[in-house]
Amino acid sequence: MIQVNINGQFSSADLLLLSVLKSIVDPLLILDNRQRVVLMNTSAEAVFGETSEQAAGRTLSEVVRSDDLVALLDDTGKPLAEWVNSDNRTFAPRVEVVRGDNGQPEGWIVVLRDITQYKKLNRNQSEFTRIVSHDLRSPLTSMQGFASMLELGLVGELNEKQLHFVNKILAGITQMTALVDNIQDAGRYDPETGFYEVNRAPCDLGEIVRRIVENHLVPAEKELDIQVKIAEDLPIINADSNMLERAIINLVDNAIKYTPSGGSVTVEVKNTGKQVLVMVKDSGLGISPEHQKNLFERHVRIPRQEHKKIKGSGLGLFIVRSVAQRHGGSAWVESQENSGSTFYLSIPLEGANLVAPQS
Repeated sequence: MIQVNINGQFSSADLLLLSVLKSIVDPLLILDNRQRVVLMNTSAEAVFGETSEQAAGRTLSEVVRSDDLVALLDDTGKPLAEWVNSDNRTFAPRVEVVRGDNGQPEGWIVVLRDITQYKKLNRNQSEFTRIVSHDLRSPLTSMQGFASMLELGLVGELNEKQLHFVNKILAGITQMTALVDNIQDAGRYDPETGFYEVNRAPCDLGEIVRRIVENHLVPAEKELDIQVKIAEDLPIINADSNMLERAIINLVDNAIKYTPSGGSVTVEVKNTGKQVLVMVKDSGLGISPEHQKNLFERHVRIPRQEHKKIKGSGLGLFIVRSVAQRHGGSAWVESQENSGSTFYLSIPLEGANLVAPQS
């Protein structure tokens, strides 16, 4: 900890450290064991409107005037992801406790990372994604409508070869539509930057899964065995059915895409007592341990040659994890290379996910 003598002067050994601290771009405050300000760097002076000398000796609560920030110094305080000051600048606070040999706090270091521009860029990106997705969806809808008319013979009967190519067109449109959905939803569902509200309502997850599998188009050449297992004791949950449907569709899509012809896909939903668990198991290519750790990140795809042949945006599993997190749950995978994979999505049976009892 930086020492200050009785005259308020810093020891010579600390002068170099002080220069380094003052050069840090992020606002930074150093506190003593009584939560009094010892030092503020130049950025913190600008944020709180007073010099380090003026703040020295005063408590953090007197300087920052924010109960949320002061509460971070307490071990029992709730984590604070963001703090907005009076100038509407957004900061990500971080607190480090300096402990002595006896384990007791001797001081604190408070750092405020300015994420105002980052938040603005994310809002702009989300708005851009929304506009582009809307503009792409309109021509895709028209193309699907006209191609469906051709398939149904509404503009003349097609021979077998012509019908085959029309089906290829429809499959491409379906794939493109799913890609547009994923691009749009990646921004909406992101727990850190997304603006999509969780529209909760009582929903039957078993019925959602059953409908997804029944309506899912499987390429005829794949000849996959798809099974559904729905537990009889599934409770009605209070959740966003659109979000959950998008996540489960992505899991089923992946299982079908990465499972070779003649393989099997099993979609199961069960009640563990503490959570509802959706499991999608396939007999596909499998995933090595080193590729599993980042699998649910944005735009991550497995670099293996067999996977590269399969088209995708790398957003599907990111959305699955985001949807799970928005509901307080999680998503993970169990897999071995060349031995298939099982993907899990959990929804805890607690808090906002519980259906309120009728009065």
